[in-house]
Amino acid sequence: MPHDDRLTDEEFRAVCRHLDELVRQFEDLQFPEVRDHVFELLQMVDALHREGLGRLVGFLRDHNQGSWIDRAAEDGAVQALFTLYDLIPMDPLRAGEASETGGAHFIPLSQIAVSRPVRHPVLQELARIEEVPHGTMVSVDVHGKPVLLANVDGEMYAVRNSCPGSVAPLSLGFFNPPVVICPWHNEAFDVRTGERLDGVQGPGLNVLPILVQGGAILMAVDTVPDTQLRRSVP
Repeated sequence: MPHDDRLTDEEFRAVCRHLDELVRQFEDLQFPEVRDHVFELLQMVDALHREGLGRLVGFLRDHNQGSWIDRAAEDGAVQALFTLYDLIPMDPLRAGEASETGGAHFIPLSQIAVSRPVRHPVLQELARIEEVPHGTMVSVDVHGKPVLLANVDGEMYAVRNSCPGSVAPLSLGFFNPPVVICPWHNEAFDVRTGERLDGVQGPGLNVLPILVQGGAILMAVDTVPDTQLRRSVP
């Protein structure tokens, strides 16, 4: 049974049309720095989605589940997504038909005129999972910046290893998952969200995005364009 929050076909087509409109408007934006940043953001999202969907489709085909892909592509929204990321070929006749009827037709990011190349994240290994056991926190250095890794019920989190209310590193404080308490003035924070829990008005912690892959805790420390892409993690 379809979920109530799913878009109808007409709503989906309307979203597609509006998205195309927004992209075209941004192409004509008179502020090149803003335009370039917006397109770089779109390209980063595109790169992540393209890689994830590509791996998913490849996994299904490698396990002889290609028929599921073909069945899924019969749905208009899924077909638009697969076509957008070059996972199924675009039928020129259907593309023209979609354009004439206001159907699901996106502008591929590869056709957008931008002054910057697509950039990809460079991942750095911060630690191995076994180096941060359940209920513990570990301080690591990332390009000269102190970062605190914390293990809460097997889930890894990262924050700046400094309390906004003192000069003391949080790693010297007390950790009662998920709460870390600063050793200086007993400020308390939730390492999962950075939210302050001591009832005092003030800034929270800066939560940092990390990725756990193959037993390694990774963080994006930089980005490089396609032409300079070098994988720092296998």
